[in-house]
Order: sequence, then C-alpha cells, then structure tokens
Amino acid sequence: MLAGLQGSGKTTTAVKLALLAQREGHKPLVVALDYRRPAAVEQLRTLAEREKVAFYSGSGQVEAIAARAIEEAKRLTCDVVVLDTAGRMQIDAELMQELKRLKSAIPVTETLLVADSMTGQEAVKVGETFGNEVGLSGVILTKLDGDARGGAALSLRVATGQQIRFAGTGERPRDLEVFHAERMASRILGMGDVLTLIEKAEQSIDKDQAAQAERNFRSGQMSFDDFLAQIRQLRGMGSLEGMLDMIPGGGALKGQLAGSDPEHEMRRMEAIILSMTPRERSHPDLIDGARRRRIATGSGVQPADVNRLLKARDSMQKLAKQFGSAQRKGKMVGLPRIFGQGGAGW
Repeated sequence: MLAGLQGSGKTTTAVKLALLAQREGHKPLVVALDYRRPAAVEQLRTLAEREKVAFYSGSGQVEAIAARAIEEAKRLTCDVVVLDTAGRMQIDAELMQELKRLKSAIPVTETLLVADSMTGQEAVKVGETFGNEVGLSGVILTKLDGDARGGAALSLRVATGQQIRFAGTGERPRDLEVFHAERMASRILGMGDVLTLIEKAEQSIDKDQAAQAERNFRSGQMSFDDFLAQIRQLRGMGSLEGMLDMIPGGGALKGQLAGSDPEHEMRRMEAIILSMTPRERSHPDLIDGARRRRIATGSGVQPADVNRLLKARDSMQKLAKQFGSAQRKGKMVGLPRIFGQGGAGW
C-alpha cells in the first residue's frame, strides 16, 4: 500500500514499483484507489497501459475495491498488488481513517510512505504522522535526482524509524532504484556511485550491439550507425546529469556543463545522424559540402553543427586507432572494456 500527500508522486511511483517488480520476475497489478483527485484513476490507467502493467479500478468503498482487486490478481496469476491510495494537500483525520480501514480490511504486507525529497523538513512531519497513525514498513523518496536532496533521506529515516526502501531518480517509468544509503552518501560527497552505474549499464545496454561497436571502434571503422546506437543506449540509462553523479569526480564535470543542456545536445546529434542516408552513415567520408548542407536542413541545424559532429567522430577514430594499435602479450590495452571481459588490466 502506497500512502502520502498529493503531489508526492504516488501514482507514477505505483507504476515504477510495478515495473521494478516485473524486472525481478514478478507479475504485478496496480490498483487505483484515489477517487478524490480529478483524473487520478485515468492517469494510473494510462501509465499502466503504456507500460503493459495489469490495472484494476472499481467503485464503492476503497476497502471493497481493494478486496476485489486481490481476487482479480489471483485470476490473472499476479503475485504483487500495488495499491495507489488517495492523498490530500495536508494531513487530515478523514484521510487517516480511510487508510486505517483499508489496512485493517486487506492483508497488506508493506505500507510504504511516498515522500517528495524536495519538501525538506515538511517531509519529516508527514513521515512522523503517517508512522504514528497508520504504521509504516518503509519509505520511497521521489525526485531524489539532485545533489542537495539526500538530507531528506536521513531526516525521514530518523523521523519514521523505517528504512528508505526505494528512490525515484527521474521522470521515466524505469527511474526507480533500490535505495542504498552508502551509495547515496558517496554521491552527495562527490565520490561517485560506480556500482549503481554498472547495474544501470547491465539493464540498459545491448551487449552484442556494444561489442560490435567496440570492434568497429578499435579497427577505426566506426560508422554513424554505431555512433547512433551508442547515443541511444546511453540515453536509455537515464539522465546524463544523474550519471555524472555516479562517476567519481563527476561533480566537477557537471559544474563545467552548467548552463548547457546535454540531453538537448544528444537529441540534436541524433537528429543530424538520422538526416543522413544509410550510405552516408556507413561511409562518413562521402559527406561533402553539399551533403552537409542537405543534412543540416533536414535536421533543423546549421552546417557548422554537422561539421562539429563529423570532427568529433574523426577525433574518436584517431583516438581509437592509437589505443587499438597498442598490444601487450597479445591483448589490446589502453581502451578499457566496459562490457564484458578483459581489457587494460580490468
């Protein structure tokens, strides 16, 4: 059962939690129990249908709807049921009574408070009240994708006496991760979080595609199709800003990028590559002045932007050839292998 105030992100978290359960081999069902906020039921239905998660709603008392939802879960062979309860703008007696009735009528195994990490100390008051009135078994912190928001995690841990179980780190449906206190502390201190970065890479990256791109990269034959595949896989891992937090020393690089929009730049690079013909993507050396102007027009950028992308690819090729030519005891060195075995003493 998910509980919390309006605006904390319960509805989107319900689907995120269902997807996390799905990735771990479970079959989830999300249940709409928020009949006070306008369009809350339709929002959950739309999100669930888009992510192909089973959905249930009904009419009547929330405890009766939840009971029927559990029967529906049995019929569909779902083994995880996520209840998206109603919230309020502030805590009131009616809300607490509804949650108590629901919890006493349904065999709830987990009662998770969904709290917005941006609300600061207000989240502590909310956590204390829900903990005392309803009883909690954990906390889900949403919008935990900034440097200064980890303090709410420590405050809520003390206020509720319960662990932070999950953290919402972005707006996408897959941006929910198991909360590890030591990893979050490491991010806040600017020491990175390499373990989470590796886990995201393992979930998001096509290893066969990456291996082929690496072979092309080493041989100095990287095409723009390889380049495009790498951009898309990188974007699939989450926001660039969030990934920089996971890299040791990434905070300094993020400071240098302040004012720019890396996501926008990646989308622009993707548009430029998609405006090339398949032959141009395979053989970038064919791209002359006339082709550059046509590609710029097709992607809505200036020819200078196309030139910058071509130069970036040339620089990467030169670097790859330098590393790829070095060998030590018959093995490639210098260019670490991120995906899989071997490479540079890793």
